[in-house]
Amino acid sequence: MTKHAIVDLGSNTIRLSVYEKKEGGDFDLLFTEKDTAGLAGYIEKGVMTEPGIARACESLWRFRYLLHLFGMEDMHVFATASLRNVSNTQEAVDEIRSRTGVRVEVISGEQEARLSYYGALVSARLEQGALFDVGGGSTELVTFAGGRILSAQSLDIGSLNLFQKHVEGLWPKKPEVARIVDHIGEELRLIRLPREPVAHLCGVGGTARALLRLCGIVYRLPRQCRTLTAAQIDEVCALLQQRERRTRDLVLRACPDRVHTIIPGALLIQTLSRTLHCQDLFISPYGVREGYLCQKIQ
Repeated sequence: MTKHAIVDLGSNTIRLSVYEKKEGGDFDLLFTEKDTAGLAGYIEKGVMTEPGIARACESLWRFRYLLHLFGMEDMHVFATASLRNVSNTQEAVDEIRSRTGVRVEVISGEQEARLSYYGALVSARLEQGALFDVGGGSTELVTFAGGRILSAQSLDIGSLNLFQKHVEGLWPKKPEVARIVDHIGEELRLIRLPREPVAHLCGVGGTARALLRLCGIVYRLPRQCRTLTAAQIDEVCALLQQRERRTRDLVLRACPDRVHTIIPGALLIQTLSRTLHCQDLFISPYGVREGYLCQKIQ
């Protein structure tokens, strides 16, 4: 059995996933480790700063040591909007390699969208509809029909950069929520959207999984349930905007590491769902890392 270690160097989180490839091309996820580094917070005037590069190196050093304990030396590292959307991408990549010996592949927004789709195929049969991946610094949107990708696009908005741009404190106030929703609407008007309603929408990534956990607690959904209705999404988004202790406790219970980004992320998912007129949302346990594994390595 062959093991593969993959690191997703994202704008909000840096995540290590270790897989074991089985005969026939299937794989098992052995374990995953996450570091909420918030690299988007280290970008100044479009430049990834020295402290941001050092923070990324810190995570990679820790992951390499962890893999060493398990007898693994190699890891495949790719970066998304964290390094894609800065002006010093190559300098940052070169500096990370100089300090850690790790080569970072920076993938385009379209590549990220496609890999998210391929990753979701591991757990679901996607015939017709749309798929999104809300990250910290970007959001990818894929439309597909007949098991074939029709379009793959990336927006320069995500849960973390929406928070940084529009929220002064920790919990968004009503005017800030309104500005977030307006910003999302402006970005969606700039991309190609399906002309027909998308009845079935698929979501991948940490923000979508966090929303699933929130809905699971609120509605006491069975653990195996991965589908949410449009009404459930609307109700939970409304609940998140209530500046009450029960809302804070709900977030701390479901996704404490996303306490500052879950509201912008949930609003982005809600706006996408409404814009596409979806009836239900399936949230895949797999996404861009599994797509990278299948397409780039296997």
